[in-house]
Amino acid sequence: MKPIILTAFTLVFSVFLFAQAPVRALHVGDKVPDVFWTTPRNFMVEGKVVTGNMLKFKGKLLIIDFWATFCIPCIKGMPGQERLAKLFANELNIVSVTPEGAKLVSAFYAADRNPIGKAFTSIVDDRELNGLFLHNKIPHLVWIDKEGIVRNVTEGDALSEQNIQAALSENLSLPPINYIYPNTVLMMDENPRGMQSFNLLVKGKIPGISNTMIRSNGSNTGLIIFNRPLRWIYSVLARAEFGWFSDQRIRLDFPDGDGFNNPSLRPEDLWTVDFWAPTAKSASLKKLAMQYLNENSGYSASAKVIHTAVYKLRYTATRATRELRTRGGKAASLGFHKGSTFINQPIASLVNDIQDCAFVKKPVLDDTNLLFNVDLELAEVKDMESLNALLGTYGLSLVADYQDLEMFVISKTAKLN
Repeated sequence: MKPIILTAFTLVFSVFLFAQAPVRALHVGDKVPDVFWTTPRNFMVEGKVVTGNMLKFKGKLLIIDFWATFCIPCIKGMPGQERLAKLFANELNIVSVTPEGAKLVSAFYAADRNPIGKAFTSIVDDRELNGLFLHNKIPHLVWIDKEGIVRNVTEGDALSEQNIQAALSENLSLPPINYIYPNTVLMMDENPRGMQSFNLLVKGKIPGISNTMIRSNGSNTGLIIFNRPLRWIYSVLARAEFGWFSDQRIRLDFPDGDGFNNPSLRPEDLWTVDFWAPTAKSASLKKLAMQYLNENSGYSASAKVIHTAVYKLRYTATRATRELRTRGGKAASLGFHKGSTFINQPIASLVNDIQDCAFVKKPVLDDTNLLFNVDLELAEVKDMESLNALLGTYGLSLVADYQDLEMFVISKTAKLN
């Protein structure tokens, strides 16, 4: 398994950390200032930019929808949003807002990706509203009542007929999303003065993003893994600790019942860990976080040598019908996809790509004894048979075997989970 590259953007969880001073931000219960309604803004209407303000939306329930052209959930939600806007036209306004510029949004408007055609409108090139309503995820909804008071901030999937009815009746009771301030401990807008360390472990979904971030305020460095299955969290920490780690080398010594793995992302079985230590210990941050998790989660993980089933990648030159040795060139590896190539890479990288295939459930070990880099033309593979057929043309094969192997073994230490 390749090391995971932690970025601030995935298609589902898109992190927006705007630089406006937090003092300007509004919170649930605050009333929007008069300038909120009167400030000129750029509206995209039928693919063209017109200048307007928010005064025409005053006096009704207002839902501000923060979105972006790269946000797939935002786009998928547009038809439903349009339906609800029509259904509650006499009582509700929905205004979309994006920081993206007019050129990019206009291209989206004209493209097949726009699911609502001429009905699409949005404020574009925005910074002020994004700073007024701080958020770490899109789609992000701000609910403002007819008196101009911020009543809630929620995820995009909270937009439903039932919740709109509740908001109109002033009974919308969804828990607000917490904004994660940059380089600050969870649920706080600044770190305590003289903070040396801070550790938080929560079971159950906390309203907000799912993400993994390293943060620093100079004297402290923190790791937050937010709203993830416990298996995911342990995997992130194990990759930093063990160079040999892959998903296939996790072994649970208890019947899971899907609670630990939580493949369906049940909210009650999601976890959040926020672990801070002095920056001088930042190199050991994930190791220390794993120790903290072992002591407090009801589970304990460690490396152990056990006799286990494996796949061994072997090479038989006489079976090859295609040249394996590289012809040089810029190294590239895009995995097993249609039209993909694997150029001038060591066999170890090919092992990583093989372990990225979802159907490969056992550890894959290099038993080829090849010391040279290799080239392969790759393709999409759906099972072991098609994978071995592709590899076989290069004299490679995956053979099932058993071996004593270092594995990441997780035990249950409490009956609470």
